[in-house]
Amino acid sequence: MQTRLIRTEEELLPLRDAWNALVKTRPENDVPFFSWDWFYHSWRHFGEPAGRELFVVVAEDGERLVGVLPLVSGKQKSSGVSYRTLEFCNVGTAPRHSAYVDTSVEPATVFSALRHQLFAERKRWDMLELSNVAETAAFHEFWTTPQTETPLGLIRLQGFSAPYIERTGTFADYLGSLSSTTRKDIQRHLKHFKDFGDAKQVRFFDKPEEVAEGLELLFEVHRRSWKGEFVNQHYPAFYRDLTPILCERGEAFIAVALLNDKPISAGYVLTNDDTFFSLINDHDTQHRDLAPGTMLFVYEMDRLIDGGRKRFDFCGTAYDYKERLANHKTEHSTFQIFHSGWKSRFLFSAKTKWLPMLRKLLRKEQPQDVIAIADEH
Repeated sequence: MQTRLIRTEEELLPLRDAWNALVKTRPENDVPFFSWDWFYHSWRHFGEPAGRELFVVVAEDGERLVGVLPLVSGKQKSSGVSYRTLEFCNVGTAPRHSAYVDTSVEPATVFSALRHQLFAERKRWDMLELSNVAETAAFHEFWTTPQTETPLGLIRLQGFSAPYIERTGTFADYLGSLSSTTRKDIQRHLKHFKDFGDAKQVRFFDKPEEVAEGLELLFEVHRRSWKGEFVNQHYPAFYRDLTPILCERGEAFIAVALLNDKPISAGYVLTNDDTFFSLINDHDTQHRDLAPGTMLFVYEMDRLIDGGRKRFDFCGTAYDYKERLANHKTEHSTFQIFHSGWKSRFLFSAKTKWLPMLRKLLRKEQPQDVIAIADEH
């Protein structure tokens, strides 16, 4: 097995088919936002415009792709000190990340080879940040196992606590598993919504030729939600470029609830054979009394059950409404990794010794998201 570093778009483009096939081989990585297309368009719309460069490490067995660690390099500045970072590209568009390994190989062997390649390139970076890696993933287990091969410092931070629904029966069975208050609220809002008769409508957009209309309705709801206008104007272009590709493969749909032909809630859902990944769920604040987001969720759950799928993954931040509707959680960790270079050692010492000491002297609270610190071996 050999590894190599991908630094140019010309090197990245030929990997598309092999990368997309690779993530399908292992269930934990069979997620649409782990695909080559998601990474490529994230980099083109968010990475490249921000001055970040490709830093994708791949492992190959002969001509067969067996591992991918999809990173970009960039620069940051903290307390007047500039340093070079490696990180996942699509932090703003995907709620979790990982490295991907073919099912035919031992994950730890591939991860070790990818790490070796990273540290062979350590003159190019000062800190590696692997954000929101699921605790159930083999990649998470790799970084929480004591490392002995390469000198490094490691800080493990608390990531997302992502709620999800594991379905075992009908929608009625699911409702029966909720608290009585939540169940009654859903039933009341659903009845209220249905009372509008022909004035209300729920539409699903899942064909490439329907994407443009569905996205414009979603963007309209987003602008009237509590989030307001897109802070980063690359987001609409990102979704316009990527969504037709995902819909062509049956990996995405847009759901919109309308009242008198006006969109009042909208969702962007990614799919695989088993799971709905609810990536966006927005509603018009003027219609908050109808609980339009909850109503759309009910229709999405109907679609999930009709399709025989078992899991509804809320993704991202564990907002209260997600907590009320979910029956399980997936915990995530963020790893900050350092090597033996002087600036990397400086950053590790600053984060683990000097800043905590300064906070203590100033009687400021210490961050609560630090789970573990592994000193340099």
